[in-house]
Amino acid sequence: MTPLLALLALAGLPAAGVAPAPEMRGLWVVRTALVSPEAVDTVVDQAQSAGFNALFVQVRGRGDAFYKSRIVPRSLLLERQPASFDPLDRLLRRARSRGLQVHAWLNVLLVAGFVGPLPKGHAATLHPEWLMVPHGAAAAAVAARPAAWPDLIRDNSGDIEGYYLSPSAPGVPAHLEQVVRELLRAYPVDGLHLDFIRYPGLDYDYSQTALAGFRTPTSSGGVFRIAELLAGPANDPEDWSEYLRNRLTALTERLSRAARIERKEIVVSAAVVPDEAQAVYERFQDWPAWMAGGLLDSVCPMAYTPDARLFRQQIAQMRTRLGPGKTVWAGVGAYRLSPAAVVDRILAARESGASGVVLFSHESLDLEALARLRTDAFVPAAAGGAGEGSAGRAPR
Repeated sequence: MTPLLALLALAGLPAAGVAPAPEMRGLWVVRTALVSPEAVDTVVDQAQSAGFNALFVQVRGRGDAFYKSRIVPRSLLLERQPASFDPLDRLLRRARSRGLQVHAWLNVLLVAGFVGPLPKGHAATLHPEWLMVPHGAAAAAVAARPAAWPDLIRDNSGDIEGYYLSPSAPGVPAHLEQVVRELLRAYPVDGLHLDFIRYPGLDYDYSQTALAGFRTPTSSGGVFRIAELLAGPANDPEDWSEYLRNRLTALTERLSRAARIERKEIVVSAAVVPDEAQAVYERFQDWPAWMAGGLLDSVCPMAYTPDARLFRQQIAQMRTRLGPGKTVWAGVGAYRLSPAAVVDRILAARESGASGVVLFSHESLDLEALARLRTDAFVPAAAGGAGEGSAGRAPR
């Protein structure tokens, strides 16, 4: 356990919430299914018909909201809908009538793409100093005003999805905690599902706030020289990695604690990189420590490989690594698989000791695939299976 987690335990970190259901049959619902009332109704009805018992609904995709919020702007994908349309509220009501759990899926640090407009009041526009900076832009960013950072980040980003918030930036953890608290106060969801709670890669985060947080200034007057800031990670790479991991762990703990304060028995989960070494040392996502410290109730490895053998290995290794009593939901990359292969992964996850599966995503499942799931993977109780409602609802 890291020193930070040990301190959290001494401080009285809340115990993990009520254990998730015996078998999770979850479906990641991407924000494109939330753009109209008809789309919402369709995805709920299709999921219920296929035998799913939980929906992981992307209510925060790129620093925006698919729910009523005073903190973050409404998604531009909802521009053609009346202001009265609340995608999460409609989905919750329909899912409840179908006996489905709803987990609010938040993309935590990925806050915007590199192209396209941003809604008014977006965090990346209001606070460019909150953004992670890649190594290639570090020197220029330290010397430049924050208003210039977005262009520097984009031009030096490499193969990255977009702009990320920095957990080292003053204001970011508090802002994200406000997002979680507002959401959970207003909507009776069964779970909080954290995604993109990781760094994009080894080239991040070289923002001025991250670099300054890593080292105490040695120059007179407590002012950093640019050379001092940039030399820190290179001179002490192991401590630099530990620093980044601790910043991310502190953020995860803060969001988890806030969620459990707002909804005592909520299930807190996270989508994580399945390979432990890659997660911990390249994305600074210390999910073994998060689970050991009770920050999460369940971990969902994104085992999206099309290699059946590797999939089984990843799930079995994670199951063994975490030990008994810890909940693992196997993430299945349906977008890369045939319907038959999706069924195979679900059966393999069961055999490997997973507590269930979450499929990515609804967009990848046509009517044929949904029917195949119902008959071959999610068999109703009347036909001798585990029961279409076996996951039930998380108590509150």
